[in-house]
Amino acid sequence: MVPNKDVGYSRSPQKPSLLMEMIRLNDLAKYFPIKSRWKPFTKKDFEIAHTTEYINGFFSGKLPDATSNGLEWSPEFASSVRYTTSSLYHAMLESIKGKICLSPASGFHHAMPSLGTGYCTFSGQVIASVKIYQELGLSGGYLDLDEHYGNSIEDSREFVPDLNRAIPVYANVNPKGSGKKYIKDFETKFKFILKKIQDKEIHYLVVCSGADSLIDDDLGGSVNLKEWLSIKKTIYSELAKFDKDNYKFPTTITLFGGYREDHFVSVLDAHIQDLLLCLMLRFNIKINYTSKYQKKIK
Repeated sequence: MVPNKDVGYSRSPQKPSLLMEMIRLNDLAKYFPIKSRWKPFTKKDFEIAHTTEYINGFFSGKLPDATSNGLEWSPEFASSVRYTTSSLYHAMLESIKGKICLSPASGFHHAMPSLGTGYCTFSGQVIASVKIYQELGLSGGYLDLDEHYGNSIEDSREFVPDLNRAIPVYANVNPKGSGKKYIKDFETKFKFILKKIQDKEIHYLVVCSGADSLIDDDLGGSVNLKEWLSIKKTIYSELAKFDKDNYKFPTTITLFGGYREDHFVSVLDAHIQDLLLCLMLRFNIKINYTSKYQKKIK
């Protein structure tokens, strides 16, 4: 899932291994068992949401396709996106069994059918949800807490025939505003999603953590850490109401943006605090953890 060297400004391509290593170093690995017996995506999978020309251009390293995502191309990086996109799909598929899964991946929600953009190469959300709809007839929703509007779903609706069924038009939640306005906007939209879950129109959710919506982020600025975690608390508390015995309402957590040149550990720390909050509210597992988050000095 990870190239061995950086591929440009964004460190998101390195984040899967950086996060899992931080989880290990903090003696948390036992709470996050890894399932790795899944295969990377093939070109056929990417054809669900992208043109053949773009797919072939990217994987062959042809310009401008190879670098339309704003990152430096290499065969190793091209190989890694086969795994990150497949990771999201397989985590979502596993969650359908009544589980909560983590896909430690990023780089999806700005990609469009014929190009990548904003550090995103392929529309992982679109591909994963359409595959699940075609295979199981289930529809899902996305709580996209990334600072930057997730356009890949909306920009793919005319290109992908089953997308409106896989991800209904109301189910791509991107809060607007800052501070209390951001929180209020999210709560209003989330309340509607919860109603759709009750009506059995939404069968699973993907929580896109989006650490770049934190005010300390280089490219963010909507909420502080306390507010950011309060939103996650609302999500996990409300979804816990649908949990029964060993069945958890199907939930996948994935990473998305987060940019801190001064202290990238703070990005990873925010994600870990998010995951530990989920463990507490959905599994009743409370873990003592010393935060390493640092406010940005401006």
